[in-house]
Amino acid sequence: MKNIFSGLRKPGGSSSRKGPDQQFGTGLWRHNRDRFIRAVDRYYTTSVAIHELTAEGRGPSADANTIIDGTQRLNDLVPVVDEITAWLNTHHPVSGQVVPGHTRNAVGDTPELLTRASSKVAEAVLAASMARTEIIAGRQFGPSAKATERFIADAAQLLEHVQENVDGRGNHDAT
Repeated sequence: MKNIFSGLRKPGGSSSRKGPDQQFGTGLWRHNRDRFIRAVDRYYTTSVAIHELTAEGRGPSADANTIIDGTQRLNDLVPVVDEITAWLNTHHPVSGQVVPGHTRNAVGDTPELLTRASSKVAEAVLAASMARTEIIAGRQFGPSAKATERFIADAAQLLEHVQENVDGRGNHDAT
């Protein structure tokens, strides 16, 4: 009988794919990435709940679609965050939550922008949760739906600034 675990990678074995610790580190960059991903996951969960409620005829579909479409916009941002944080870990590794002075000079306000982008996604989650509550109560939820759209756009804009920081500074750090 074949062992069902035989295909798993053995400790110390090589793999063409890096694990999250190697790709994103274990410090600040990994923390920023994980925080963003958790917020996206919470948004998705809330969006599914809204979809289920509106499928039962409890709310206008245009507003629900605004929230549901936000999941795709956020999913498009996940590879951007992955790329940024992987690059930062490769070029400016940080093992803790404090950015050393030489790294601060190299990355500028990138840590704060990443944190703010995650916070904007978390705000979108709160707005989507408010919309869900409004749907259950039978109230209009258009303003909450619009707020999710605005917060997601803000997160995307912040990530664009991070990418500009990384691109602008990366040219000087390339070896």
